[in-house]
Amino acid sequence: MQRVAVGIATLVVLGAVAGVLGLLLSPRRRRPAPSTAVLTGVALAFAGGFAGYLLGPKGGGGAFLTGTAWAGAAAGAALAVALLLLPLRRGGARDGRG
Repeated sequence: MQRVAVGIATLVVLGAVAGVLGLLLSPRRRRPAPSTAVLTGVALAFAGGFAGYLLGPKGGGGAFLTGTAWAGAAAGAALAVALLLLPLRRGGARDGRG
């Protein structure tokens, strides 16, 4: 159980670092809120880590973060950075016409 808790904490830290990195790399005018950036990074790191865990070989002794889970978490964190770098679109036209 302790290994799972350490694995979850690792995913939170990896996702938070990815979110902050995406926040720092995004253009200043279109920067998302810091909480949005960090939560996006954490959510995608969890999704990638869980997918990697399900698809890859299971580690012995209850290890949660296997090699494929690490790869999935890293891919999810990289996707979070890429999503945060995309320009944010606002609804409606700029000239005021519908």
